[in-house]
Amino acid sequence: MKKIRIILSLIAFMFFMNVALNAQMIYDIKVKNPANEKDRTMMLDILRANLYQNYKQELIFEVKHFKVGGGYAWFRGNAVRKDGKQVRVREYDDCCHVEALFTKRGDKWYIEASSAFSTDVWYVGLTSKYPRAPRGIFDESVLMAQ
Repeated sequence: MKKIRIILSLIAFMFFMNVALNAQMIYDIKVKNPANEKDRTMMLDILRANLYQNYKQELIFEVKHFKVGGGYAWFRGNAVRKDGKQVRVREYDDCCHVEALFTKRGDKWYIEASSAFSTDVWYVGLTSKYPRAPRGIFDESVLMAQ
């Protein structure tokens, strides 16, 4: 009987440790540091290249929100031209905000959904469309739009 209690106690302990270890951690990568530099730079470079295809301008970002967790990352910021000039957008665009949802597969990040200079709230329903993305990565504007 004593052995059964010990075994059940060990099983319960292992279960609770597994739950604790698998709890999703959310990391704020708004500011670059040595711990996040590789992933953060990769995601921003991908987003920059994506915007270059559409706008033919070298852009950098003023990061307003950037969190990662569970293989997903949510970015919100403003685009500015690298040369300091005014960003050129189409007449119906709302300069200069950019939002993007990234996913990580293996060692690489990919843009899952994004929009730049949009005049609508394009991310409505995003948490439903990507239910595995931890809600903790999103900023308040996304969560309120759901």
